[in-house]
Amino acid sequence: MRQLFLLAMLAAGLAGCSSTEGVNPELRKWLSQDDDVSDFSAEFEALSQSGVPALIVAVEDREQTAVFLRRVRRDGVENWISADEVSLDFRSGFLVGSRGLGGDLMTADVAQSRALVLSGRAGTAKRFHSYLGGEDQVEIRTYVCEIASRGARDVDLGKRVVATRLMQERCQGADQSFQNLYWVDPGRGEIMQSRQWAGAEIGPLASRQVLR
Repeated sequence: MRQLFLLAMLAAGLAGCSSTEGVNPELRKWLSQDDDVSDFSAEFEALSQSGVPALIVAVEDREQTAVFLRRVRRDGVENWISADEVSLDFRSGFLVGSRGLGGDLMTADVAQSRALVLSGRAGTAKRFHSYLGGEDQVEIRTYVCEIASRGARDVDLGKRVVATRLMQERCQGADQSFQNLYWVDPGRGEIMQSRQWAGAEIGPLASRQVLR
């Protein structure tokens, strides 16, 4: 898939960089020579020095790719930020919120989908998304999703290859439909890579763990 190919290429390029000036060693590994480090937030740089987990995320429809660092974990939800302070929320690897992308996903209840996907089971699930609509009114959208396994897949994370199970989630709402994909490490019940729909204005986000 195109967006996952872009992620793989970016990961390889970032891992090979070693001469970007003015950045701490951990962050330097991920940056190209053209990145302007003066645009990075102080919080992002501090997080990079602390050795927190990192994700490479691509906004497929906009052809934008960035590194996100985990800022905090609270009540099972992990908040991640980019160098320009876009933020994403994940619960057990499932996208449940975004800020700074426009048309953001405010919250998502993905409990039923999460239970099936992480256990590798097929079935039907409902998910609920909330978006901020006109006049700052919150709009709730409901989707019915069919979840199935597409079999074993190896994911190359650079430092090691992870054997995963590819899970597919096809969702249908009143006037919207989308497909999510999750590459799950069955031994750990952890999502190593995913492609998840964030909403009509954002489209799908492809993400992959960075092993450091």
